[in-house]
Amino acid sequence: MWHLFCDVSGSVLLFNPSFHLCNKMNPMRKDLSIFDFLAQIPWWVSVSLSTFFYVLLKFAVPYFGAQSILVNEVHISLGPVFAPVVALVFLTPVTFSLLQSNRKKKLYDLKEEIQLIQNLPWQQFKALVAEAYKQTGYIIMEDSSFSADPNIDLVIRKSANLYLVQCRYWQNRKLGKREVKNICSLTHARQASGAFLLTTGIFTNDARHYAAGRPISLVDGIELVELLSKVHGNSAAETIQ
Repeated sequence: MWHLFCDVSGSVLLFNPSFHLCNKMNPMRKDLSIFDFLAQIPWWVSVSLSTFFYVLLKFAVPYFGAQSILVNEVHISLGPVFAPVVALVFLTPVTFSLLQSNRKKKLYDLKEEIQLIQNLPWQQFKALVAEAYKQTGYIIMEDSSFSADPNIDLVIRKSANLYLVQCRYWQNRKLGKREVKNICSLTHARQASGAFLLTTGIFTNDARHYAAGRPISLVDGIELVELLSKVHGNSAAETIQ
């Protein structure tokens, strides 16, 4: 039987006495995609399951099947055939997990610079982003008709192509599919060539999957530090200070 409790922060807690398990309910859990789920599986779990099922199908099934009169030769032969396929399926989460871990490590290495960026006032951060894109060859469209749209933070142009920029989430630790869908819809409605979505945190795998194949560039904390370092040719920390 589950019981509800509230901690000092007001978060809801679920407690099951029979399992002695306490789990804080995260409101974002309902949006957890298969990609995020795979990224959270420990690599050793995937490797263990992959090895287990490979050995089971490759060796155990043919051996025990040969001892049984209820299993025909066709069924016995299917085990070794599907063994590598099933093993690869269970190894899939390792790729997601390693990619996620690698980016988190890079973010940790850049935590001081990212913290400086997060502490910036909104207008100063927006100005730095505008200057960074200017340094990379874009023209800042300050008097564009798009500028009056409260959902658009910056409008930049390169050649005949107009791009929208949303950098209002610079303090967010994680952006998901919802934010990507919003900027994608805005880009389509405004008939822009593309858009840039910035954050000092990370994007969920579901968000990256949705952005793939669409004219939306996702700029996470690592790429944001690199972008701001283009201002005056300094590191992001030197630029901010």
